[in-house]
Amino acid sequence: MYPNLTVMYVKEPTTLREFMKSIGENYLYAYDKRVIGVLVNNSRLWASAKLKRGDKVVIFPMISGG
Repeated sequence: MYPNLTVMYVKEPTTLREFMKSIGENYLYAYDKRVIGVLVNNSRLWASAKLKRGDKVVIFPMISGG
């Protein structure tokens, strides 16, 4: 469940959580479990943050070692 680096643009106003849900339940699950990171316009935002049309969303896998 580690997606490649993905860059998307918001097509209509929504919240970050709803945006993640709209691209797939697997993305939302991974986002909730903190397996993937999300930047909106180069910033980390809360899941309830409101996104505007044209916002740039970057989704990337969280890499950790141990």
